[in-house]
Amino acid sequence: MTARGLTLSYEERTVVEGLDLDVPDGAVTVVVGPNACGKSTLLRALGRLLRPRRGAVLLDGTDLAKIPTRKIAQSLGLLPQTPVAPEAITVGDLVARGRQPHQRWWQQWSAEDERAVVEAMARTDVATLADRPVDELSGGQRQRVWIAM
Repeated sequence: MTARGLTLSYEERTVVEGLDLDVPDGAVTVVVGPNACGKSTLLRALGRLLRPRRGAVLLDGTDLAKIPTRKIAQSLGLLPQTPVAPEAITVGDLVARGRQPHQRWWQQWSAEDERAVVEAMARTDVATLADRPVDELSGGQRQRVWIAM
């Protein structure tokens, strides 16, 4: 993912101006800065939740604005600072919701979906929590469940 000449604004207030960014594949990238410097705004633009005033965000060389939403959802996830889970949903059910962009109306659930959910829960160390309600978990456990999703 890259950003070129990115300017981000809320109405007339510019928050980020002229930013170039490269997020390498397979690496952990950290965005660090003081409060109110535009970190969350940048992440919103990288997740196509905020349209840039100028410049572009590119995913595999293609402008995000030109990629269908389903395609973006299949390859990009954004975890907000304070996500809210539906009341009484279990860990397994929440993680399974992450498969929605990979399904079609005629094919609701597959063995591939099941494998992906099991693998995601194992990789984030939440498999033993699969039947527990998300609202009963610690903050760290909840974050791992959202990452698994």
